[in-house]
Amino acid sequence: MGVIAIFISITLIFLAGLHFYWALFGIKDPSTVLPTNLKSNKVKSPGKFGAVLVGIALLFFAFVFINKVTVYIESGWLNYTSAGIGLLFIVRALGDFKYVGFFKSAKNSKFSALDTRYYSPLCLLLGALILILEVFG
Repeated sequence: MGVIAIFISITLIFLAGLHFYWALFGIKDPSTVLPTNLKSNKVKSPGKFGAVLVGIALLFFAFVFINKVTVYIESGWLNYTSAGIGLLFIVRALGDFKYVGFFKSAKNSKFSALDTRYYSPLCLLLGALILILEVFG
């Protein structure tokens, strides 16, 4: 189960780095990473501060799973935190039924195609792996 925890941590650290990169240097093509509505206007644009906050949250999530291997902090609340993170990723994969997730209704943008092909499956995989780690680990 340590391999799963390390895989999750590496993935989350990579995603955190990507968000920090976006905060520092901007997004080259926002239409591929930000949900857009039918008129192709940006719907959710968190800005640099939002990107940094997401990056920090992803690093915290990565620490939770690195801790499962190294046991740097021994605490029962980390198991609940881990399960909550897993549920958060599954909810993200299911989406808001409008712009993100498998059940989105706005399907006319570059983001929606990439979300269906890459972003939502990654979130579902991470969520499932996290819950498997919690149940069987």
